[in-house]
Amino acid sequence: MTQLLNSLKSEWELAQHGTMSRVPLYHRLYSVLKSAILDGTIPHDAQMPTEQQLAATFDVSRITAKRAMDELAAEQLIARFRGKGSHVIFQYSPQPVRAPLVGMLENLVEMGKHSIVRAISVDKIVPPADIRALLGLGEREAVHRVIRVRSNEEREPYAYYVSWTKGIAKGFTRRNLESTPRLEILKSNGIRLARVEQVLSAENAAMPVAADLDVEPGTALLSIRRQSFNERGEVVDVLDCLYNPERFRYAMVLSLD
Repeated sequence: MTQLLNSLKSEWELAQHGTMSRVPLYHRLYSVLKSAILDGTIPHDAQMPTEQQLAATFDVSRITAKRAMDELAAEQLIARFRGKGSHVIFQYSPQPVRAPLVGMLENLVEMGKHSIVRAISVDKIVPPADIRALLGLGEREAVHRVIRVRSNEEREPYAYYVSWTKGIAKGFTRRNLESTPRLEILKSNGIRLARVEQVLSAENAAMPVAADLDVEPGTALLSIRRQSFNERGEVVDVLDCLYNPERFRYAMVLSLD
């Protein structure tokens, strides 16, 4: 509970500035607690801090703390039980962001036109078990693995890619992969992408990756795993991307319909 309260206090201190500084104290406290519940920081069925703990941590009155908790209960984010305290009843479930595939693929091709690609290796080998499972391969079935490094126009490396692709009959040569967008080579092999799923996380740079990206080993990198599906719903390509955040930023623009 102490660790949670310290984390919440950090968010509370941020809320004391800007437009939030002009709203009532109870609403500021309510907003900090609500955000922690909605993003899963305080998980489903977890016990909430007591009103006394909230009052002491955030230096507010018991009345302010009670009103913030009452607001959470009114929105059915928490339930209050006599003798057992308050517990979170909201169930956090992360939802994938959905965006048009065409625009994404166009952006990837455009990025390729303004960068330099170096193909480190192009092999046809049996992938590890997790990749075999994603691609629906047999134990001894081989597919193309390509390792590439992408640099900006100043020749500063910023991206390290490892891709596994099935269904490639032609075009996967170092020369082609360094001069032609990989998506165009997939298309020339009759591979039409209908859906892409990607997961963003972080990863520390291992020795070979660090050398190719010109960073120190252990440097925090942006990690993206991208799975591409064909029109039959089969995964045909798995791409693991590692980016140097000093030279690359991943931006998403979302709008309401």
